[in-house]
Amino acid sequence: MRILLPPSEAKHPGGRGRAISARAAHPLLGEARTCVLDALERLVGGCREQAAAALLLPPAAVEDALRADAAARTSGTRPALERYAGVVYDGLAAADLDTAAARLARRSVLVFSGLFGVVRGDEPVPDYRVPAKAVLPGIGVAGTFWRPVLDETMPRLLDRGLVVDLRSSDYAAMWRPRGDIARRTVRVRVLSPLPSGGRGVVSYPSKFAKGRLTGALLRRAARGERLRSAADVAAAWLDDGGPVAEVERDDLVIVHTR
Repeated sequence: MRILLPPSEAKHPGGRGRAISARAAHPLLGEARTCVLDALERLVGGCREQAAAALLLPPAAVEDALRADAAARTSGTRPALERYAGVVYDGLAAADLDTAAARLARRSVLVFSGLFGVVRGDEPVPDYRVPAKAVLPGIGVAGTFWRPVLDETMPRLLDRGLVVDLRSSDYAAMWRPRGDIARRTVRVRVLSPLPSGGRGVVSYPSKFAKGRLTGALLRRAARGERLRSAADVAAAWLDDGGPVAEVERDDLVIVHTR
């Protein structure tokens, strides 16, 4: 099983791991990552206002984000599942997983990234802020740059087993499953009560539920239970106390929050 997640703008600071410049290049993504890092350095080394606009930074985040991006190659790292700090990762609560589930998370969770393309749960990551829609010099939109790279790379990372796709739209656009991978991919849509009545996608509960579902899937798989289909994904949500899960198609599960 592989679980595909979006990153988060929020990151836990610091890190005692070796800087990415001190480690061997990724065997599949190293060349592309070097291109993006070079472009990021050119961007943040130029006009501050242009860099903030290109990175889609809100005013309150500009100073910290540009400082982090300028040091992305040389700053200390943390494993991806310890670095990302947004709502999805609050729902996952990776630090609270038991030993078997935590071990599985490190190798089974793949986080998509505007800077790195995709990183495994245990891969060292510096603090940075480069969304998929960032526009980098010589590269253009980061997510668009990564599409052909990931079209070639992802089949090698998803060689077998169920794929559970929990990415947000910007990161889903970076790579679309095709062929055999598409046939064994289950997408999840989260619906919540709307103030006006009915149900729809609401950002916070959707993100938190995706993190919570990730934890439920990891615990289930770590116990040796079957995870082969959309029905198994729905069962993991229900077993974790989720209120409703509907298998709409073989490749789509709808889960509800309260």
